[in-house]
Amino acid sequence: MSDQLSNANLDKTYNHHEVEQRWSSAHWESLGIYEAESARVTEGGKEPYTVLMPPPNVTGSLTLGHVLNHTLQDIFIRYQRMQGKEALWLPGTDHAGIATQTVVEKKLRKEGISRHDLGRKEFLDHVWQWRDEYGGLILRQLRKLGISCDWRRNLFTMDESASMAVKHAFVTLYRDGLIYRGKRIINWCPVSQTALSDEEVIMKQRTDKLVYVRYPLVKRPGEYITIATVRPETILADVAIAVNPDDPRYRDLVGELAVVPVAGRHIPVIADSYVDIEFGTGALKITPAHDPNDYDVAERHNLPLISVVGRDGHMIDDFGYKGMDRFDAREKIIVDLEERGSLVKVEEYEHNVGYSERADVVVEPYLSEQWFVRMKPLAEKALDAVNDGQITFHPSHWISTYRHWMENIQDWCISRQLWWGHRIPAWYDTEGKIWVAGSYEEACHLAGTDKLVQDEDVLDTWFSSWLWPMTTLGWTGGHQENDDLKSFYPTSTLVTGPDIIFFWVARMIMAGIYFNGDIPFRDVYFTSIIRDMKGRKLSKSLGNSPDPLKVIDTYGTDALRFTIVYIAPLGQDVLFGEEKCELGRNFATKIWNATRLVFMQREKVFDDMDSFRHAYEAFSFDSLSIQGADRWILGRYHRMLEAYHHAFAQFRLNDIVKIIYDFFRGDYCDWYLEALKVELAGSSHDEAADRVCLAVSILEGVLKVLHPVMPFLTDEIWHHIIDRPLDRSIAKTAMPHPDPLLVQEDISAFTLVQSIISETRSIRALFSVPHDMQADLVIRSSESEAILCFNQFSEIISSLTKCRVSITENGERPPSSAGAVVEGHELFMPLKGLISFEKEKVRLEKEISNVSGYVTRLEKKLSNRGFVDNAPQDVVQSEKEKLAEAAASLSKLKANMDVLSE
Repeated sequence: MSDQLSNANLDKTYNHHEVEQRWSSAHWESLGIYEAESARVTEGGKEPYTVLMPPPNVTGSLTLGHVLNHTLQDIFIRYQRMQGKEALWLPGTDHAGIATQTVVEKKLRKEGISRHDLGRKEFLDHVWQWRDEYGGLILRQLRKLGISCDWRRNLFTMDESASMAVKHAFVTLYRDGLIYRGKRIINWCPVSQTALSDEEVIMKQRTDKLVYVRYPLVKRPGEYITIATVRPETILADVAIAVNPDDPRYRDLVGELAVVPVAGRHIPVIADSYVDIEFGTGALKITPAHDPNDYDVAERHNLPLISVVGRDGHMIDDFGYKGMDRFDAREKIIVDLEERGSLVKVEEYEHNVGYSERADVVVEPYLSEQWFVRMKPLAEKALDAVNDGQITFHPSHWISTYRHWMENIQDWCISRQLWWGHRIPAWYDTEGKIWVAGSYEEACHLAGTDKLVQDEDVLDTWFSSWLWPMTTLGWTGGHQENDDLKSFYPTSTLVTGPDIIFFWVARMIMAGIYFNGDIPFRDVYFTSIIRDMKGRKLSKSLGNSPDPLKVIDTYGTDALRFTIVYIAPLGQDVLFGEEKCELGRNFATKIWNATRLVFMQREKVFDDMDSFRHAYEAFSFDSLSIQGADRWILGRYHRMLEAYHHAFAQFRLNDIVKIIYDFFRGDYCDWYLEALKVELAGSSHDEAADRVCLAVSILEGVLKVLHPVMPFLTDEIWHHIIDRPLDRSIAKTAMPHPDPLLVQEDISAFTLVQSIISETRSIRALFSVPHDMQADLVIRSSESEAILCFNQFSEIISSLTKCRVSITENGERPPSSAGAVVEGHELFMPLKGLISFEKEKVRLEKEISNVSGYVTRLEKKLSNRGFVDNAPQDVVQSEKEKLAEAAASLSKLKANMDVLSE
C-alpha cells in the first residue's frame, strides 16, 4: 500500500467536531462560493435563482424552528447553485420593535432607569448599542448551521436604505389615499403601552367566570332581559343589547329600552345577525369601545362609543371603580351586581384569551387613534396572483386559507406606541393639521412653516418586512431599477411558516405588486410545525424545546439537518425528540465507513493516487463493458437521480432525503458493496480498475446529491476521493443528472438474485441456522435464462448467504430440507447437520402454541358483533390485518414443523 493512497484515506472513526470545524462557514465564505453577481445574469446569461431569508428578530437565538426553516432554504439554494444557476440567498435581521425595546427597557430597569428618564434620543442610543453588541448572535448561530447566504448583502431593517424605502412606502400610500389616521379598536398591551399586531398576540386557554346579568326593561315593569358575559367590568360601557333577528324569544323586545345595571343608562335592544343564538342567553351586551366585533355592530347601528378601561389596564369610569385594576374591578362589580339584585348566576367558562407575546398579560381591545392602511384595494391583485397560479403555494391547501383572509381583509393598524422602530413620517402644525413627507424639511416646505412636531409613534415592524423582497435588493423607493432588481426580482422561493401567511406573505405580495409592479416570489414553501413527542408545540414555558446548539454538539450539524428534514413531510407537523438525531448521526457514520471500505478496495487495485487519478478521470459509464452487479447499481443509481430531481421539482424535500438514504443504505451498501468484494476477487486488473472507479464515481454522485442536506461531511469526503485543493468545494460542482438510457437499463437479473438471497437468509433465520455455519443451497429452475443468471451470480449468492450453491434443472428435493419458491424458482436447504431437529421442534411447538393462541383471541374478538359494530372502522380493520398476518405466520410455522417431521 502506498503512503500517498494511505494518506488519502479517512480517519478510522467519524468525528463531526473535527469535520465541521475544518469546513466551517468562515472557510466557505472566504472562497466566495456563496456570492452572487447580477453581471453574471445580465452579461453571462446565467439563470437567476433567489431565496429570501425570513429575517430573524435581532433579539433572537437559534431554535429548532430556525433550524428547519433555514436548512430547507439552504437545500434549495445549494441545489440550484449546483444546477448552474446564479443562486442568491439574501440574508438579514429584523429590528423587532417591541421585542427589542422590551429587552433594553428591562436592562435599564435593573439599573434603576426608565426610558422616560433618558429621553427618546439617549434611549435609542442605548438600543443601538445593545443591537451592536448582542444583535448578531442569531446570525453567528446560523453560520454554525452551515447556511450558504451571500453574507455581503446582509440587511438590517433599520439600515439607511431600508429606512428610505419605508418612508417612501408610507408617503406614497398616504398620498394615494391608502393610509389614514382614525379611531378604531386595536390590540393593546397595558404593560408595553402599545398597539400590537395579531401576530404579537398569543392565544391561551383560560378559565373565567361567565356572569349572567339581568337588565330591567324600561317600559315593562318587572320584566328583564338577561345577558351572559365574561367581562362584567365593561357593563359600564354598554350602549345596546343585541339579539339575533331570527331568535323568536326576543323578537317582540327589539326596539325596547333596557337599563344598564350600576351605570343606570338607558340602551336600546337591537337586532343583528352577528349574535350567536346558542351562546349564553342569546342576548349580547354591546360594548363597542372594548370589543372589535361590538365595534362593527355599533358602526352598523350608529351607536355611541364609551370607554371605561384606560391605557394602563385600570378603570377610568365615573361609577366608583376609577383607578382599580380591570381584573379587581371585575370581581368587585360581580359583588355589586349581586347586592343590587342584578346577578342571576355565575358559571366557570373555559375559552381562549389573547395575551401579549412579550409582556404575557391579557391584551385589552382598546379604542384609540392610530394609523391604518386600507387593505381591500391592495388585496384584489394579490389574491388574483395566487388564484391565477402566478405564485404557487406548497402545499397547495394553504391557498384556501389565504383566499379566505384576503376576501375578508380588514384595515391594518400600522402605528406602535414605541420609540424603537421607523418613526412615522408625519408632522403636525400648531393647528393639528397633518403633513406627511419624506423628511422634516419637505414637511416644512409643504406646511409653509417650521413650527412642526413629528408624530411620536413608530411603524409596525411588519411595515418594513413587507418591503423585504425589494429592500434586500437595494430598492429605496420609486420606480428605480438597479442591476440587482433587474436580475434577481422577482425572487424564486420563499420558505416560511404558515402562521405568518397573513402578516408577512400576503402583505409582501401586496407590496411587491403595488410598489414594483410584479409579484415578489414565484413559490412559497410552508414549513411544518415542530412539536415534541407528545404532540405539543415547542415552547420555553413547557421546557420541551431542545437547544439546537447542544444537539449539534452531541450529534453534529449534518446529523441535525438530515434528521429534521427526514422527519418533516410537506404539510405535516413534525414530532421531534433529540434522540431522533441518532438517525442522522448513524447515517453520517454509515457514509464514512462505506467510504473507507471503498477506499480499501481502491488500495488493493491501484499502486498510488496518481494511477488512480488517471484511471478515474478517464473513466465514464459509457466505456463500462462489464455486467452483473455493476450494471444493476448503475441502473439503480440513475433511477435514484431521476426520483431525486423529480422530488425537487415537486418541492418534496422530505422525499429527497429518503430517496438518498434508501439508495445508499440499501442498494449501495447492503447489496452493491458486498457484491463488489466478491466480484473484485475474480476480476482482471482492468476489470477491477473499472469496478473501483464505478464504485467511487457513484459514491461521489451520492455525495453531490446529498451535499445540499449534509454540506460538511460531503465536502470532507469529496476532498479525499482524489487530492483536491482546499480552495475548491463540492458546492461548486455540477449536480449529476440521470441518463434516460441507464434509467431504462434492464436490471432484472440481479434483482432476481437479490430475491434469491433474501429468501435464503429468511430460511436460515426461520430455522435458526447459525450465522457462521456453511449451509447447502439447491436452486431448481426450469428456465434456461434463469439458470445462466444463477450460474453467473453463484459466487455472490454463495458469499452473501454463506451457502454452497448448486443449480439444477430437475433434480430431486433433498431430504429434510427447508424450501421456498421465488418467482417460480425453487430453493432447498438441507437442514441435517445444521440444527438439532429435536430442539428446533420444541422451539417451533412453543411458537406455534403462542401464535395459535393469539389467532384464537383475534378470531374471538372479530366474531363479537358488539366490537365489530361499535368500534371505529380503522380499529376493526387493524385487527383484521393482525389476524391475517398471524394466520400467515402460523401457516409458515406449521410448514416448518412438517419439514422437521419428515
